[in-house]
Amino acid sequence: MSWTRLLHQAVAAEGSMAAAARKLGYSTSTISRIMAGTYSADTGAVAAKVKEIYGSTTMNENIPDGYKKNSLGHLVPIETIKEEDLARDEFVLEAVAKARNISHVVTTFKLQLADDMQAFLDLAAEKYGATLGGARGNVTLTSFDGRYQLMRAVSDLLDFNETLQAAKALIDTCLREWTSDSRPEVRALIEDAFQVDKKGKINAKRILGLRKLNINDEKWRRAMEAISDSLTVTGSRTYFRLYERDEGGNYRQIPLDFSTV
Repeated sequence: MSWTRLLHQAVAAEGSMAAAARKLGYSTSTISRIMAGTYSADTGAVAAKVKEIYGSTTMNENIPDGYKKNSLGHLVPIETIKEEDLARDEFVLEAVAKARNISHVVTTFKLQLADDMQAFLDLAAEKYGATLGGARGNVTLTSFDGRYQLMRAVSDLLDFNETLQAAKALIDTCLREWTSDSRPEVRALIEDAFQVDKKGKINAKRILGLRKLNINDEKWRRAMEAISDSLTVTGSRTYFRLYERDEGGNYRQIPLDFSTV
């Protein structure tokens, strides 16, 4: 099996190009270009890494003819599998194969769009001696007729350090000192802000929203200062959005994910 085919299998097995890229130690852009056949640099090192990480019997595993592997990893004779189970399996596998192809197209489009947009901005900056967009890299480009817009938005990834625990302790003190029947709405907001999601993460927006509450209390003020001190920027994420103006003059986002279709 060629290493490029092995790479395609690896992306399918990992569930995304980004996951395979992280495991290989390369950028998603590099892996995307290799898979698309547009990578111009030498691929020897990448090929060696693909074979090292994914050239195992797991990736090359062959299921004997007449068998299917079940969820426990056992080989089951196809003739013993119910017809409805086989039909369901075939339907799901076909849908997954199509979805992976679409995912690859969308990922490649995003990476190419990012490169092309940056090249355009660099060219404009060189020509006019000015940088387009804000300091954070946010920029909106509009077509000549005003019908379409392309927006690049960069947002910070926020997290909190251990100082947040000090803020929580001060806030707990405030809650104990306040009578149980006072400020019920504020109490609910505070308790909700420190709830964690399924991944054990605290919602930064809700925590930061506490600073907007107008509470005249010394301990509360110190707690809000502790929240500000605990805030850290761990990285950034870039989003690209395309818009089309409707007959009413409003820009509507062109959906590129299932949740908005």
